[in-house]
Amino acid sequence: MIQFPKDAKRIVGCDLDDVLADFISVFMKIADARYKSIRSDEYVNYDWEWTGLGKTPEDTQTIIDGVWAEILNTENFWEELPIESGVDPWLVSDLNHKAKVYFPTARAICRGRDVGEQSAYWLRKNFMLPFPTVFVSDQKGPLAAALKYDYFIDDRPKNCVEVKKARPECKVFLKDAGHNQGVVLPEIPRVMGFNDFAGIVLRGE
Repeated sequence: MIQFPKDAKRIVGCDLDDVLADFISVFMKIADARYKSIRSDEYVNYDWEWTGLGKTPEDTQTIIDGVWAEILNTENFWEELPIESGVDPWLVSDLNHKAKVYFPTARAICRGRDVGEQSAYWLRKNFMLPFPTVFVSDQKGPLAAALKYDYFIDDRPKNCVEVKKARPECKVFLKDAGHNQGVVLPEIPRVMGFNDFAGIVLRGE
């Protein structure tokens, strides 16, 4: 077990979408409403390219582009996402109190307030975090190196690999999700959700 000085706080990087925020279900609902022939159960097995839809590449891209167009045209879209299933709000607050938690996110710019402000508002509203630190960037490796993460969690394999490469001493975890099934990353264990990850950090494992 890692021994931390009494005055030291672990430094944690925690992705937002599909780790704390349930982005994918909202994406699905928009697709259902916009493309009537698309059913929610078609989205059970999907990946980053949405090949599980059983559509031609052209039709799949049309769906993706259409949904994103609606998202980007929705005012303050990122403020209204539901909490990811199984996430314990108290545990998010407890981890934020006992560790230094950063929230890196590659969220796209939509109408309304600054994306970082929307994300911070969402964290305050749902988890009572007084001053959440959000970084809007797709450069998660350089962020990890600069902020010196001790722990990191993300649902996207590419981000996990980049963080581990940039910060080898960081304990990186892949959050289990429908879109990363079958992915095995050496030295990067899979956790079922945020609660498991938070327990690992709080126990100093």
